[in-house]
Amino acid sequence: MLRQQLNHLVTQARYDLYTLSNLNDQSMKPQILQRLWDSISSIQFLSELLANQVMACYKSSSSPPQGVSHQGTNTQSQIPPITPLPGQTLPQTNQKDFTAEELARFNGKNGMPAYVAVNGIVYDVTNNRAWAAATHFALTAGKDYTQEFASCHAGQQSILATLPIIGRLV
Repeated sequence: MLRQQLNHLVTQARYDLYTLSNLNDQSMKPQILQRLWDSISSIQFLSELLANQVMACYKSSSSPPQGVSHQGTNTQSQIPPITPLPGQTLPQTNQKDFTAEELARFNGKNGMPAYVAVNGIVYDVTNNRAWAAATHFALTAGKDYTQEFASCHAGQQSILATLPIIGRLV
């Protein structure tokens, strides 16, 4: 559930940033900035909460945190839809299954977005500062970095919680 809430908030923030960048009516700017601030504050809180739950899960290793299944899904509640501003429509968000070959096309080159996979989840790192130019410490986007993430960022699952989820690696 926390991952879904984070994804919702990240999508809301991205939508608000997009709206802000194309804003013609300056009277809407304070409302958008406040909602963006609230989304980012909530993202920070939830990512820390998620990291704490993951650590508790690793320590017990017999069962995941309450409300989270082994796949990271929750059937107890629904995430509310993203709230558009008056007179606006939401961008489409599509999550899909990727093969390793499909993932390789999303290497951040030739106008393509930059995606990476960790633990079977495909993340968008296109606008992530740590992945400037679609590279991160000589790793290039478009690949599965499960082992590399585990060896370099053990216990830092909150890093992944800040990235938009695009789909899953099959």
